[in-house]
Amino acid sequence: MRLLRFALVLAAAFSGFGAEWTDRAEYDLVLTIRAEATTQKKLALLDQWKTKYPQSPWRQVRWEMYLAAYQELSDSTRMLEVAKEMIAGQAENLVGAYWCTVLIPGSRNASPEVWPLGEKAARRLLADASTELLAHRALAWIQWQRGDFATAEPEFQAYLAKNPKNAEMAAWYGMALASQKQAEKVPLALWQLARAGSIKDDQALPDLTRRQVNELTDRIYVSYHGDTEGLEQMRAGAAAAPLPPADFKIETAAVIAARKAEEEVKRTNPQLAEWMAIRKHLEAPEGETYFAETLRPARLPKLKGTVIRSTPEKKPAEIVLGLSNAVTEEVVLKVATPFPNEADPGTEIEFEGVADSFTKSPFQLIVIAERDKITGWPEPPAKVKK
Repeated sequence: MRLLRFALVLAAAFSGFGAEWTDRAEYDLVLTIRAEATTQKKLALLDQWKTKYPQSPWRQVRWEMYLAAYQELSDSTRMLEVAKEMIAGQAENLVGAYWCTVLIPGSRNASPEVWPLGEKAARRLLADASTELLAHRALAWIQWQRGDFATAEPEFQAYLAKNPKNAEMAAWYGMALASQKQAEKVPLALWQLARAGSIKDDQALPDLTRRQVNELTDRIYVSYHGDTEGLEQMRAGAAAAPLPPADFKIETAAVIAARKAEEEVKRTNPQLAEWMAIRKHLEAPEGETYFAETLRPARLPKLKGTVIRSTPEKKPAEIVLGLSNAVTEEVVLKVATPFPNEADPGTEIEFEGVADSFTKSPFQLIVIAERDKITGWPEPPAKVKK
């Protein structure tokens, strides 16, 4: 961004000697500064002007000449110092507010102490359509750095809604989302990072930064998903659209592992798979509805469990079973006619029955079964002949 305003001001000022100058010497010094072509010499003359006439009525022009000189040297640190000085000298200085808004976001020299200044400057520019995007950019970055993600996210969204091809903002938004370490926000974070790496026009990231963003995208994707499957398809989608489609999702590595484990259980132990599905439904938020409308009206499939304990002793009518494993109490099997003998803990039985009731915490399903629908119960010991 080039500084043009100060040139217009000087053109009006140099049209003739006026009473606003402190004296003729100041006027002549500024003419010398204006004519100087070497940036470093110009800065030395500006320092001389500032030392001799610290409260000059033309301080605004001097500040803007400083800004132009430092911009020629690509010295954003000094530019920010000048912008801060402008606001300190004139609280309502719009040029200072503008450059604070431009220079503070993303600057390594923008310590937390200057964030309030940047925020205040950005809010001053927010109402002006010509500077609204700069204001959203500054506010998004400052709130992100503070860790105030709830405030930062709407600012990112407001900016990208009007300028969706800005790679810097897409990258910042993606990093802000990812830094929250919330699984539900990672897919959108990855989309924004992938989009930032795909933009290649005048709003693209510098080559080195783009490579770093692409590498970050790869690392987060593999960490979240477990491998690179689907990564290139996501990149292609992000390159074409600023936001993912409504049905966009990326499965976590844990979800994939659980699904594969479930598929393996279905293949190797169908009864256990049946039970795992039943328990999952019962423990879900709508578990009571599932129990009343689906599970209770129908007979349960044939299930297998391990005896943990049974009551009463000698002629048990209630058997506590573990179905997921041999030690977790899950099902209480009730029989109308008690068994004539006990079964040792660890005995495996199969049963069919009807669900009677259940509780979520602690989890327990009560099942009513007929003895002839239970297999694997040990035969009573033979009577000893006298």
